[in-house]
Order: sequence, then C-alpha cells, then structure tokens
Amino acid sequence: MRKTLAALATTALAIMGTVCVASPASAAPAPNDCWTISNTSSNFEYKCEFALRNLSGKTASQQEAIKQDWFRTATTEFEEFFPFQGCSNVLKVGDTCVLQPGNSPIQVSEMGSNYFVFKSLPGHLEGANRYIKFAFYVLDNELRLGVRAWGPPSLVAKGTVWSGAAADIWGTYASELSTGSTQPL
Repeated sequence: MRKTLAALATTALAIMGTVCVASPASAAPAPNDCWTISNTSSNFEYKCEFALRNLSGKTASQQEAIKQDWFRTATTEFEEFFPFQGCSNVLKVGDTCVLQPGNSPIQVSEMGSNYFVFKSLPGHLEGANRYIKFAFYVLDNELRLGVRAWGPPSLVAKGTVWSGAAADIWGTYASELSTGSTQPL
C-alpha cells in the first residue's frame, strides 16, 4: 500500500510538474477593433489594433524589413490607401491637409521610423488639438496597424468610437493597406 501511495504521489507530482512547466502564452491575435482608453473632462482617448499580415516563418530581421517597407509605402503612397482624401501622397512633418469628406483640417505633427501623428486643427469635425497616431509594428509574428487618438473630448470624437465608425474607418484603412499593398511577404 505504501509503495502504491508513493507511486501515486510521484505520478501526481510529475503531472503537476508538467502542468506547471508551460511555455509562455502567445499574444492574442489583433482584435481588429477600437475601444475607449480614457474618458475624462480633459481627455478622450481611444485605441485600435488591426492585423495586416501574418509573418510566421520570417526571421526577426525579415519581419523588421517588411514592417519598414509597409511603413514606407503608407507614407509615400498615402492618398492611395488612406480613407480620406486631401493630403499629398508623401507625408512630411508640417504639412497641412483638409481631409474630405468632412472638410477637416489636420497637420502632420510627427513622424518616426514606424509611425506618424496628425494634429487636428480648428474646424476639424472632432475639434481642434486632438492627436491621432498610426503605428506599424510586429507582435507575435503578425504585422499590425495600431491607431491611438487623444485630446480634448468632443461629442463627435466619442460618437465616432462608440458608434463603431472608428473601427469601420480605420479597419478600412488596414484592409486597403493589406489588399492593395505591393509589399512582399
């Protein structure tokens, strides 16, 4: 009996050890949606995330090169893919555009190695002094487009997210990039 209990205990410990020694969980797939991050009297912020391409089987350096190619395409063929018209094809810091439809003026306020940021100007539908950042990054072997908007709250900004319009607009942008891009996998 004692040997049987010892054998059972050894088996139980082995099973528990197997259960406890697990590989790290992978990140969830991109949600392809937008959600509110902050809703205060001075800031309304939302975030979106969309899958662009599966990069499984690519090395880290290949994934980085693909991300950079996609970013370059997005910022040098801008009018080709962006859901609103009114900017030039090549984005440059300081450029101003009036996005159509909506007659909404913006300025390119910042560009990094994998992102660009717009600032809304007076007359923009969501109000002035709001920012929106578009970033390209790789997470869990997936090329993704992240969108983050923040600034003074307005009913239009809130309604855009809460109605699902932000997810539709930026999801369309992600889809246009995915289906229209000539970038290699």
